[in-house]
Amino acid sequence: MTKGKEQISLLANLMLEKGITHVVVSPGSRNAPIIILFAQHSGLDLISVADERSAGFFALGIAIKTRKPVALLCTSGSAALNYAPAIAEAYYQKVPMLVLTADRPQEWIDQADGQTIRQVNVFANYIRKSFHLPSAVETTEARWYANRIINEAIDRCLYPANGPVHLNLPLAEPLYNIDLQANISGKKIISIASVEKKLPEKAIVQLAQEWNNSPAKLILVGQLPLNNHLNDALTKLADDPSVCVLTETNSNLHNSLFFGCIDRVIDGMSVSEIQKFRPEILLSIGGAVVSKKIKSLLRQMKPIEHWHVCDDPEDFYTDTYQSLSLTIPLTSEEFAMQLAGHSTPKKSNFRQLWAERDFTRKTLHLKYVESLEFCDMQVYDLLFRDIPAGADIHLANSTPVRYAQLFDQKLKHRFFANRGTSGIDGCVSTAAGSAYVSENPVTVITGDIGFFYDSNALWNSNLKPDFRIILINNGGGNIFRILDGPSDYPQLEPFIETAHQYTAKGLAASFGLNYFKANDKSSLEKILGDFYDYRQQKPAILEIITPNILSAKALKEYFKFLNS
Repeated sequence: MTKGKEQISLLANLMLEKGITHVVVSPGSRNAPIIILFAQHSGLDLISVADERSAGFFALGIAIKTRKPVALLCTSGSAALNYAPAIAEAYYQKVPMLVLTADRPQEWIDQADGQTIRQVNVFANYIRKSFHLPSAVETTEARWYANRIINEAIDRCLYPANGPVHLNLPLAEPLYNIDLQANISGKKIISIASVEKKLPEKAIVQLAQEWNNSPAKLILVGQLPLNNHLNDALTKLADDPSVCVLTETNSNLHNSLFFGCIDRVIDGMSVSEIQKFRPEILLSIGGAVVSKKIKSLLRQMKPIEHWHVCDDPEDFYTDTYQSLSLTIPLTSEEFAMQLAGHSTPKKSNFRQLWAERDFTRKTLHLKYVESLEFCDMQVYDLLFRDIPAGADIHLANSTPVRYAQLFDQKLKHRFFANRGTSGIDGCVSTAAGSAYVSENPVTVITGDIGFFYDSNALWNSNLKPDFRIILINNGGGNIFRILDGPSDYPQLEPFIETAHQYTAKGLAASFGLNYFKANDKSSLEKILGDFYDYRQQKPAILEIITPNILSAKALKEYFKFLNS
């Protein structure tokens, strides 16, 4: 084997031993030897995605769905920088990814050599840890060193918490004189023992006593994958008149005792109501919370105690609601199950207060939606009722994930969103990656700016036939007509809103996707059946043309109606 390639075969073997089977590859020359050597291992599924930015999000989607590390592989130079948005999202959403970047040997950095930049620690602010393999492993100590680094790099994707890890791979020339029959020496598996993380009995009894004595407890659940054990534990905790459980669409939790649609419930609370609905104990679990309204409200409420459940040391002091008093270093599932096993109901009217407000707001919601003209909000109402059961739904930033919060969701769907950094880039690519490994059909609902920004997601031969893209095209970044402030300035249309007159029809034709279009309620209702006919054996786009000014006005009037 030519100089500098033995460690690549070692890497491939250790990846397989430690459970990494998917490698999303973007073409190049410096990474070609890695591709060739990886391809010798039948257990590695090499997936070609040309655009590195899209490839990063495609890998993210696979990892989100499988909950296992996925490898990314690119050539040297600026190619690696295109991974940055997906890496940042993976870091803040806590998704395991092994980022492999081919590189020149260290002696050629800053020597005016082609496709050469400073790649060591290039993702420093948004990575669990960075590693740099030696460019050659010709001695016993060098092989030991490479083996140790590779073991640690893969394990750090999952421990002590999930996230992206960077492994930089300098390769010397010649690149293509590869001995595919060479024996691999120095391989040794280094493992991390599994441990059971629970609060000691004394600690959980003490917390449960404080919990059981409080007449006002609020559980706020952020983004989570579907988890039936957690759902059962929270159901037991919610069966208590002193407990209110608030969930979001991306929480993927369902029970009649839980309150979803947070913004719908809490908008417009008066000062006196804020005091009445104020919890003594706030228990926060899960990932990012979409609702800005609940963040603002809890900062005003100032709960006496805020218990934050988090198993990632980097987030132990995250004080989103400015009331943090205790971090509980466990998974959400484990702590909820422990607390549920020690909880007893407390006589209180706290949950009833929330239930009455929720019922009132839901009644007004249904009345308002029924009166709507064709606009974005009516479209979302139709979609959430008519998307076939069993689908995974990816909600793009920024309006789709917000609109979803206003509608009661059923167990028939599972929801995902890139809420680590909440950027519009890569939402379609992420959904496409998730679809690649999903047993369920996958639909992504996106706005027009997010769609066009990520249009290279369609430049991908790995799109599943049952992958569906719903594009709500209102001619620009309509979120800026909804938010207070931007619409008051003349710079809105040319600079802030990104107004345009593009459609997706040409893109669909170019990339071989079926294309459907609707521009009113009647055409949308008629076309959904054909759009979701999976016998087409082809991914498809449904473009829904909606009025931007009317859509923004309808949403603003909605909240006024709730408070009338």
